[in-house]
Amino acid sequence: MPEEPTAGQRRDWTEALSITSCLPLRVPDREQVDQLTARLRDHVGRLVPKVDEAIKDECHDTADRETARWLLGRVDHALRQGPGPDDRTAAVHLEDLALNCRALAAICSHKEETGDLAPIALPCPPS
Repeated sequence: MPEEPTAGQRRDWTEALSITSCLPLRVPDREQVDQLTARLRDHVGRLVPKVDEAIKDECHDTADRETARWLLGRVDHALRQGPGPDDRTAAVHLEDLALNCRALAAICSHKEETGDLAPIALPCPPS
């Protein structure tokens, strides 16, 4: 049975994207941002090793593997950067964590299901 994103992960990234949807015009409440940020950092921290392992399992260097490597670099940077000094940068950081969590969970879920890395980018529409 493939590992699906947990209900907590899904709930947290959905809530984070909901409260940041009005950026940059309206900045969400900092307390709510900080609470969600802590939960998403925890989710992301648990997903990163799984994606890292999925990359190591791949024999061939594919675009999906390169994209997953890029995502891991981006996630590492976001985790090291932190939320920033003000409410706006904290909200942007939260939004970034939510998107990263969703992408990492999709890779883990697809890898468990098919044995292959999941493509992160959407395919180009047919011409």
